[in-house]
Amino acid sequence: MTLQLELGESGHQYLAEGLKTPKGKGRAATRSPDSPKTPKSPSEKTRYDTSLGLLTKKFIQLLSQSPDGVVDLNRAAEVLKVQKRRIYDITNVLEGIHLIKKKSKNNIQWMGCSLSDDGGTLAQCQGLSKEVTELSQEEKKLDELIQSCTLDLKLLTEDSENQRYPLCHHFQMWLTSLLLE
Repeated sequence: MTLQLELGESGHQYLAEGLKTPKGKGRAATRSPDSPKTPKSPSEKTRYDTSLGLLTKKFIQLLSQSPDGVVDLNRAAEVLKVQKRRIYDITNVLEGIHLIKKKSKNNIQWMGCSLSDDGGTLAQCQGLSKEVTELSQEEKKLDELIQSCTLDLKLLTEDSENQRYPLCHHFQMWLTSLLLE
């Protein structure tokens, strides 16, 4: 049996072979005409509205509003209107990658970089990224030039006409030492 899974809006599809759904827990073979982003009634939340990704973004915004980067998890659960368990899901991951640390019971502190962009951090990162790309292109050109010069030098020194000129051999040795540095 082959099961094809579509994950989110990314369009990626994954195949899972040999998986069996427990009885009573499977979904109907036909997909509902309603999109997961379209609520059936105004009071009903969509799948996206309750996603952990969106909740994490809101949690990070809450952290960025704290002047010292410390947030009470009980308050966060109240403000974000979610169960505390969902807040723990987020904090466990962030703590695992050392972006936050436990300050005290029910309090965490942001340990990552600045959450505000008042210093133009995004623009600076984009500028640095562009500079790295330009430097990589320049490095590639220089590597190609070195290869070309090395080949030309080899052909020049191997030419029988030039073998009788000892200065050419010394020049080739000197250039080779420069290229290898």
